[in-house]
Amino acid sequence: MYYFYNINDKDQQILLKSTLEEMNAHSVLIIDDEKELCLLLENFLAKKTRAIDFSNDLESGVEKFKQMNPDLLILDHNLPDGNGIDNIKLFKNLNKSLRIIIISAMSNLRSEALEKGADYFIEKPISFSQLKNILAME
Repeated sequence: MYYFYNINDKDQQILLKSTLEEMNAHSVLIIDDEKELCLLLENFLAKKTRAIDFSNDLESGVEKFKQMNPDLLILDHNLPDGNGIDNIKLFKNLNKSLRIIIISAMSNLRSEALEKGADYFIEKPISFSQLKNILAME
């Protein structure tokens, strides 16, 4: 079972909500080494996007990103072939308007992720009911 912790910053909540509301008929790529989490996120977001895909490592994630050019990237920090935070700039250079949500169990990485260009940071474990409240997805 996964639980999302609340995004405590009201400005971040509003920005995340408006970003995903605007994304109706847009695309999302999830890069996380936990296949089950990817499937859960994919199912959760499927009704709000025209395209959604996932990858379980950075290498194949970069290839899917280049093919898909998503509007939103949900990127885990700790991947088998690298760290998500260290690759934020790579993804932002491929798509200047990209929004990136870093997900990690290591809450101490929040500042670093945001400084390196992530738009949001969400701690693991993940609660979909809390995410639903944030995104106001019905």
